[in-house]
Amino acid sequence: METTTLTRKELYDLVWSTAISKILERFALSHDGFKKICKEHEIPLPSNGYWSKLKHNKPFIKESLNLDFTGSNEIEFTVRTNGSNVNIDQSPLTILTKQILSDKNAPLQVPEKLTKPDILITQTKDYKSNGNYNHYDYRKSKIDRLSIYGVEKENFNRALIIMDMFVKLLRYRGHSFKRDINGDGPHIMIKEISFPFSMREAQKRIPPEEGSYGSTYLPTGILVLKIGPNFRALEWKDGTIKLENQLAKIVAKLEIEADKELIQKEESRIYWLKYEEEKERKEQIKKRKEEEIQKFNKLVELSKQYNQALLIREYIKAEHQNAISNNNLTAEKLEWLNWANDKADWLDPLVNKQDKILDAK
Repeated sequence: METTTLTRKELYDLVWSTAISKILERFALSHDGFKKICKEHEIPLPSNGYWSKLKHNKPFIKESLNLDFTGSNEIEFTVRTNGSNVNIDQSPLTILTKQILSDKNAPLQVPEKLTKPDILITQTKDYKSNGNYNHYDYRKSKIDRLSIYGVEKENFNRALIIMDMFVKLLRYRGHSFKRDINGDGPHIMIKEISFPFSMREAQKRIPPEEGSYGSTYLPTGILVLKIGPNFRALEWKDGTIKLENQLAKIVAKLEIEADKELIQKEESRIYWLKYEEEKERKEQIKKRKEEEIQKFNKLVELSKQYNQALLIREYIKAEHQNAISNNNLTAEKLEWLNWANDKADWLDPLVNKQDKILDAK
């Protein structure tokens, strides 16, 4: 959208020289939205009767511009395109609906009868014309048909016309139709988001008379368009505004809902990606900790073995010295001392001498 920037002084001069209704032909804002901007920037507006007094050259009071304003001195406005009724300060749904309505090429004109119907409408009409009214068997067929059920024959043609307009508008907006993974459908596809949809005729419940059982349901002629899975479906129906005149708003709502769902899916994807990354990080920490503990326990074990080897050698020295002192260093004793030294060397992790018996497998 094209924008333009005015200083506070330029906007002040504009509102005192041009009626707001004329200004809003230039800027894409509502009357209240424009007044809010002026209030935020402390720009006084003419009082009631100002334009009449100005026209007839009568005296009036013109409020001066506050030069001590500490906020921004520049205000950016969105320029209104020719013939556009879109105001940027409206809700996203209202803005998008107006954009669709202002598109001269959008298929929004209500025809008196079906004209060049979409293939989905043709296949649905052919199916119904053969007396088939069980909408539950749609996914059993390879032919795509729309779910239109509970509609009296005198209202069925109007239901087809509305659905035809709806399908054509969706295709015009770049959307498509396809079945889901279970074969249900066809569903509306907007930016990879699937919307099941159906049309029915609302019924009026008549309670049973005294002594009888079961309520009676009468057709009302009110058509209802249901979109979305049952647990969060949206519905539109005939009211003050006929259903066929609500299609632009319905499509706008679906496009906004699709964008929201895409954002939610991306947020969910990022959440689980971060979750998996954090899980992997913690598992790596746990693994490194376990490895470190194993290495430490091995160190403790080796130090114990080393200390035991030192103690054994000290004992061997004591035994050797004792045998000399007692003149008892016999061949048998020397053999034992050699055997004991071998075992100390086997136990000592710094020597790690092999032992045929202790290392045998």
